[in-house]
Amino acid sequence: MDFDYRGIGLKCGLEVHQQLDTGKLFSRTPSLLREDRPGFTVRRRLRPTASELGEHDKAALEAYNKGLAYIYEGYEDTISLVELDEEPPQPLDKEAFRTILEAAILCRSAVIDEMHVMRKLVIDGSNTSGFQRTMLVATGGSIGIGSKELGIQTIVLEEDAARPMERTDTTVTYRLDRLGIPLIELATEPGIETPEEAKEAARAIGTLLRRTCRVKRGLGTIRQDLNISIRGGARVEVKGVQELEMIDEYVRREVQRQAMLVEVKKELAERGVKKESVHAEPKETSSAFRGTEAKIIRSAISRGETVLAFKLEGFAGFLGKELQPDRRLGTEFADHVKTKTGLKGLFHSDELPNYGITGEEIAKVRDELGCGAHDAFVILAGQKEKAAAAARAVFERALQCLDGVPEETRGAMDGGNTEYLRPLPGAARMYPETDLETTMPDEKMLREIRKGLPMTVEERERLYAKWGLNQKHVDEMKLSNYARLFERAVNGGADARKTAIFLLEGLVEARRDGAAIDALHESDLLEFIEAIRTGALAKEVQKQTIIEKCRNTGMPLRAILSSRGAQSAGSADIERAVQEAVQRNIALVKEKKLGALPALMGDVMKELRGKASGKEISEALRKEIEKAARA
Repeated sequence: MDFDYRGIGLKCGLEVHQQLDTGKLFSRTPSLLREDRPGFTVRRRLRPTASELGEHDKAALEAYNKGLAYIYEGYEDTISLVELDEEPPQPLDKEAFRTILEAAILCRSAVIDEMHVMRKLVIDGSNTSGFQRTMLVATGGSIGIGSKELGIQTIVLEEDAARPMERTDTTVTYRLDRLGIPLIELATEPGIETPEEAKEAARAIGTLLRRTCRVKRGLGTIRQDLNISIRGGARVEVKGVQELEMIDEYVRREVQRQAMLVEVKKELAERGVKKESVHAEPKETSSAFRGTEAKIIRSAISRGETVLAFKLEGFAGFLGKELQPDRRLGTEFADHVKTKTGLKGLFHSDELPNYGITGEEIAKVRDELGCGAHDAFVILAGQKEKAAAAARAVFERALQCLDGVPEETRGAMDGGNTEYLRPLPGAARMYPETDLETTMPDEKMLREIRKGLPMTVEERERLYAKWGLNQKHVDEMKLSNYARLFERAVNGGADARKTAIFLLEGLVEARRDGAAIDALHESDLLEFIEAIRTGALAKEVQKQTIIEKCRNTGMPLRAILSSRGAQSAGSADIERAVQEAVQRNIALVKEKKLGALPALMGDVMKELRGKASGKEISEALRKEIEKAARA
């Protein structure tokens, strides 16, 4: 379904959350995600606290009412007491702070004079403390998308949440390795007017952040939230969109959902349905399902649980109305039930008879509830208290239909649809962090950052081509985290092509063979680049040397080269090896001349053991063979 998006009054704002490739924000532990077996687990429950005005955040209250316990997994060597909320946070990571200042300046935003870390109440278990630390760094500015400038509202530095690993009806298991990784949160104004502009804005913001060369890469390291509304609708936040290419589809489907809900509101009003006429007093209807073939209901009855049904006056035909592809209004009711009570699923009259429920059973339920021709009904099966809570959740969502589109936070699903997560949070969840000092960037730091801003993508493309990189390496390097290191090295005398091959190919090959590349610092990489420049490290032994360095990060590269005998051969050594090979095979050389070169290459390569490149050996052999053939 497509729309005239400007005509329908689409307003869309984008929040981009980008992980930074630095240490953790408030502890000195590494920003390293691990898949090996955790070293310990901790079990906790979280409770909401009131704001300074004595108010509770409704999203926090809803999370608390689920009654879940949280299990946290960690590692003794990479998780500190800060992540466990057993000691206060440590000072702000300097590299992360400098990176967000650079991003703010690139956006032409106004950097805040005094920055205060705030606690944002979050009790879904993703933060052990029950809150997320966040700090406003800059406001205003813009970023170009096509022919227009999209305004920026805020640029915030915050800590990422723990990583969800497993969910059950009573617990959620989180891993603490992601908790505390720095995030840049860049929020735009609601100036996006089409789905295509939303995708273009996300791409432009991602490119700008990648220019800093301090952002993490890969799935999950950048997440987009969309704030979407249409005329007559309401602001809805769609959280957790990870695929850039799907952003426009999420916008389209949320517009479709809101447009359909606006239509439902209008049709309910035309039918004369009013809030005071909608009653949802559940009745116990187990007797209507004696001998039923509906498995869920039969199982609930066999366990001694209850079957509740209640009427929704005037709702016949609306619960089956499709809001998004394969998702109906009844599906939204089921989302609220699942999220708020843990009860999985419900039955509604617009989809029956089905699932083993017969026409005769439907007639009994309608008779017990007193349903008229325009009335719908809902059936819930489960423990008595949970089923009653589920009935209240459905009733509340049904009343919202009379207002149109409810403000809420929804989660991104695969394919572009969304599902209910929680109400939109309010201001009552923010309060000051008392364990951290005020941060004030000095003008000297800001001048240094402005002086050393990264080049644009177009500037890098032109420069790298001038340096002799092929198009493949230009495309890979221009937004690589190695780009600024590469530029410093080449400006310092390194060979551009060899350096690019080492950074873009050599390190990748070593990683594939198990090298922990993340353990290498910039100083280590510059040491490798210098060894390549001087000829101390031949290409043939680069991978093994990288692997060895990653295993022994404290060992100087020259010591590793010495221990492995990996230094490059000098021109005298190459000349000697080539001369000896030619003399040993002089008869073959006289007979085949340059045709003997392939056979001799293997002998010389074996003798030099990778201390010289194939190109160097080939050129030396060619000269020596031609000389011997003329003699």
